[in-house]
Amino acid sequence: MPTRKKLIYLILVFIVLLWGLNVVMIKFLTQYMSPTLLAAIRMPLAGIVLLLFGFRKYGLYNPSKKQWGWLFGIGLISVCVHQLFLGYGVSVTSSTNASLILALNPLTTALLASIFVQEKFTRNLGLGILLGFAGVVLVVFSKSPEGTIQFSLLGDISMVLAMLTYVIGGLLIKKLLETSIPTLVVTAYSTLIGGILLNLGTLVSFGPSVYGQIHLSSTAALILLLSAWGATALGTLGWNHGIKQLGANRTAMFLNGMPFASMFGGFVFLNEKITWIHILALILTTLGIVIGSIPKKKVILLESCKL
Repeated sequence: MPTRKKLIYLILVFIVLLWGLNVVMIKFLTQYMSPTLLAAIRMPLAGIVLLLFGFRKYGLYNPSKKQWGWLFGIGLISVCVHQLFLGYGVSVTSSTNASLILALNPLTTALLASIFVQEKFTRNLGLGILLGFAGVVLVVFSKSPEGTIQFSLLGDISMVLAMLTYVIGGLLIKKLLETSIPTLVVTAYSTLIGGILLNLGTLVSFGPSVYGQIHLSSTAALILLLSAWGATALGTLGWNHGIKQLGANRTAMFLNGMPFASMFGGFVFLNEKITWIHILALILTTLGIVIGSIPKKKVILLESCKL
């Protein structure tokens, strides 16, 4: 495997781990403010940092009218609507459930990408998705120590919608990046557009006085910055770069590891238990990522060596 591709894989793994912990961070922050207000603060913080990076590298980039249209669609769907569903879902369901539902992204992305953007759906990719999906399903429907499946119906439905909006946004990003616009510009502009839309919605729904009701501890403020600048800003930038280099469906394969980062965060910060079911699911998910990422020729070689 080329060194450049290895680096992309390592970046994506780090991002997924950070995003898994971000679910825990968002759930923690909803104790201080509503999910809508939290999203309205987080996204502009992330967008401003990205805009500074973009301005330093490209100057004041001026997209075409068509590109502005794509950017608005991405900001609306993949940032604004996604963050609203994500914030509400995380606030009313467990962080583990939330991340597990988000991990359904690879299957949904691969199916939609094969239909709408003509990305090739290979046998190896399909097998990898099935293994990863099996790991997710195994944990979702595993029983708690009390013998019941624990979930919040409204919260889980909201997380499904959050996952779908992010998948659609990823496909829009893939189409936009086929033009001359840089990945960094797409990430910065769409994040800012989404942040502006979130704040407009907050002002209309709650009025300007809602911003004066924010009272964060020093720990909460640090977590907010880590969530906005680390997970959202740098994470989204790296993820969009992965989409450009590997394609939407292959990049989405890495999201299979996200639930286990959330489980680890829940174990450390929320005293959630990790059982043998989680370990088995982790093995299935890891196999799915590895098989889905191996080029077809190498898989054939590995299969012939087993005969």
